[in-house]
Amino acid sequence: MEKYLYHYTSIDTLLLILKNKTLAFNSLQNVDDLEEADSEDIEQIGKICYVSCWTNDDSESIPMWNMYTPNMQGVRIKLKEYPFKKYFYKKGEYFFNTDCESHINYKDLYSDDKACISPDSPLLRNVIYTEEKSKLYPRIKSVIKKAEKLDNGKININEKIKYSFEELGKYKRSNWSFQNEVRYIINMAPYSMKELMSCKSEAEQRKLISRLEDTKIKAPYKRFFLQLSDEALKNIEVLLGPKITEEQEEIVKLIIDKYCPSAKILNSNLKGKLL
Repeated sequence: MEKYLYHYTSIDTLLLILKNKTLAFNSLQNVDDLEEADSEDIEQIGKICYVSCWTNDDSESIPMWNMYTPNMQGVRIKLKEYPFKKYFYKKGEYFFNTDCESHINYKDLYSDDKACISPDSPLLRNVIYTEEKSKLYPRIKSVIKKAEKLDNGKININEKIKYSFEELGKYKRSNWSFQNEVRYIINMAPYSMKELMSCKSEAEQRKLISRLEDTKIKAPYKRFFLQLSDEALKNIEVLLGPKITEEQEEIVKLIIDKYCPSAKILNSNLKGKLL
């Protein structure tokens, strides 16, 4: 059984989604909860974490209409989970060591030469609401020490730095719980695969990876876009905002007629019931 998610947005954004057949991902530096970009140990590390924010609550939310549509005159989009286009890659392409499929367009990513992204991206996560500081500000960096016995009998301690981004974007404070938020998450390193593969020594590699901690390094993208599949767009559902005007409703219909004629348009159950 297919599952569906819902996204409250403006008519202008609906136009961009249907015209370009893409969804935008924003860095945690640019979401509504400003503290999400920081971790316990690396300032503004959330700049490399990109999210597309949805809800799995199919009932209409007045707070969500208020927050994410202008004067409740926007729309709510319904799409199936993972509505993204799939790409298939052979072993050897873009440094892959096996055949694989992904929602990431590596041809464009490789050409941009800005970031590294795991092929299993994006991940879909339910946001967990908490007041635990260790979750709201997770530790990203750890040092792994390994003892090595040398030929002369002495012990040498090697240190290796490891970064884990698994906890980024997963937690928000409890006062956001009304959102019932579900997120697509893409973590990306602020260096390209070309740069990483061109490193000639471990020292060069460490220097490159240290960009993760450099606050002067900007996020790889202002916004990152994933292509939507034709199949997902055929079944998109657009719910009109409760205070949408007749003129705005006509604009929505024109947008859909031009870019996605199979889309279903519904009226809000709250229409005429709000001041």
